[in-house]
Amino acid sequence: MSTPPPEAKFSETPEIPVSRNADAGGIREVWTLAYPIVFATISETTLGVVDTFMVSKLGTVAVASVGLGSMMAWLFYLPFLGLAMGINTFVSQYFGAGKATDCGRVTWQGLYIGVVCGLLILSGIPLAPWLFDLARPSPEVREAGVQFLQYRLLDGPGLMTSMTIASFFRGIGDTRTPMKVGITVNLLNILLNYGLIYGNFGLPRMEIAGSALGSALAGLTGGGIALFLFLRKKQTRFQTRHVPSPTWGECRRVIRVGAPIGLQRFLDIGSFVIFSALIGRLGTAQLAANQISIQLMSVSYMIGLSVGMAATTLVGQYIGAGRLDLAEKSTYSAFKLAISSMVVMGAGFLLFPNQVMGLFNDDPDVIRFGREGLILAAFFQAFDAMAVVFTGALRGAGDTRWTAVAAFIGAWIIFLPLSYTLAFTWQMDFWGAWLGATVYIWILGIACVYRFRQGTWKHMTL
Repeated sequence: MSTPPPEAKFSETPEIPVSRNADAGGIREVWTLAYPIVFATISETTLGVVDTFMVSKLGTVAVASVGLGSMMAWLFYLPFLGLAMGINTFVSQYFGAGKATDCGRVTWQGLYIGVVCGLLILSGIPLAPWLFDLARPSPEVREAGVQFLQYRLLDGPGLMTSMTIASFFRGIGDTRTPMKVGITVNLLNILLNYGLIYGNFGLPRMEIAGSALGSALAGLTGGGIALFLFLRKKQTRFQTRHVPSPTWGECRRVIRVGAPIGLQRFLDIGSFVIFSALIGRLGTAQLAANQISIQLMSVSYMIGLSVGMAATTLVGQYIGAGRLDLAEKSTYSAFKLAISSMVVMGAGFLLFPNQVMGLFNDDPDVIRFGREGLILAAFFQAFDAMAVVFTGALRGAGDTRWTAVAAFIGAWIIFLPLSYTLAFTWQMDFWGAWLGATVYIWILGIACVYRFRQGTWKHMTL
């Protein structure tokens, strides 16, 4: 981290000191920030299920095309979304220090970066055929998937805008506004998909392409709604209507903090994409069990991730206010909240694995392999809680480079080679692959706690 350049220094006088109360840094304060994020992530998960259900009526090719196309779209999104998420770190610290106008100013710098990133995402549209050629699906899946991906990437500018402004609102402690925007976009997505896939509401029947276009239009609308809320009079104290010129010094600082977040998420998600491909080599039943297990595990993970995002905001605000004690307290409060919820869900995986898997598939082999995955998942829930919460806290302090390096070493040096060795070289099949994932999450969780307890984050400057 470098010292802020002259144009990026704090305002001269405090404007919005963070309120102090008896529960400062406590579990209630964490939950107040976290629950809207939980609802937003649950709505996004539900949206994915609804989208899949809608497309599934078109046949197996449609499901495969949308699944592969969605995965490729996220490969374009993830490196850039970290830049938008990095705004949360700056805004929360400025807010904690009582510097309202700095919150608005740095968000505008993030929006300038977001525009460039949105254009870069759009530049991926011509690359869609090449990517599908690399994946080598069936000709039918390739043709439909290319069309899906090209329409889906139209959402780039809207997604970057909405994510940047969501980081602004979360940084000032307003997690409800991004939740409302997210739910609105998801509902609009469902309506547009229903109309454009099947030709309802007087819209053209576009089938698979309609699913992508509906999602893109909903995302672009979400960006517009977020920008409107950012510019309304209610935000006058943040001077959001004052449009500053792009400043390279401050944009560089945002990139320095945000780029590692994007890299970490890319490495993390990318490793599980490769992991799923390895599982696919074991057999169809193993692949189906893997997908169901990951979907079930993601529910628990999303709750922990939401609490971790709340920790990012609180740590940033308390660092800005000069209260490192409360920053530390809020982190441990977030961890207690996350571990309690995730361990409870893990207990369900451990006690009722056959019943849970049976809700999704009645194939005995799928249930057998899925049982193995859920049992192992139950044993790493506590460590997953460590990883997401303490990573979130480190982000609030601006310690993002370390988390990116940890993701690279953990996912690509330990996780994937270990899973491959256990599953194929030692012939432990599905159990071995998931045992490798379990060891990876154990190590990552412990490493994140160790990094936080080192206290390096207490001395960082943005």
